[in-house]
Amino acid sequence: MSKKTVGLKARSTLARTGFKRRERVRLPSPPPRPATRRAVMADCSSPGLKLDKTEPQRNAHLLAMARGMPCLLRTRQCNGDRSTTVAAHSNLLIHGKGRGRKAEDCYSVWACARCHTWLDSSYDATLDDKEIAFLVAHLEQVEIWKAIVASPKASPKDRAAAKWALDTLNALAAARNPSEEKKA
Repeated sequence: MSKKTVGLKARSTLARTGFKRRERVRLPSPPPRPATRRAVMADCSSPGLKLDKTEPQRNAHLLAMARGMPCLLRTRQCNGDRSTTVAAHSNLLIHGKGRGRKAEDCYSVWACARCHTWLDSSYDATLDDKEIAFLVAHLEQVEIWKAIVASPKASPKDRAAAKWALDTLNALAAARNPSEEKKA
């Protein structure tokens, strides 16, 4: 704060004005009003009523298979660096994502570090853009898993992990019997 000297006294340039501040009067909060409509509430008071959360299905080898693979998200920020590729999980509620809970491993796609960051915390894309990008990449991921299962050159661990993902998604049965898929 700058000060001007007036005689021997120092005076602030922000001198007080002659106006007084108004006193703020706090009004008492209004009494609670009775509810105008009835709400239906679950009775959670009984100790025997506990909803069990399902454990998310995990497969460590499926996630490890992403190392060194090409990025499937391919956003504008994609660096194409295979050394940074990891499995990026879905952020959609329909895939099991929730507060403090990651989606199941079968709902993951191979993504480079930049695309993974874009999917999880980007502010320059809408949620719809992210959802579409993930679903398109996941379709491609499922096709890659099908190719791994069918390939005799793939390692047994890779085939087992890809088969696990397809079985979890029920994608293998639909690929074998496309006529049953049309009936459903």
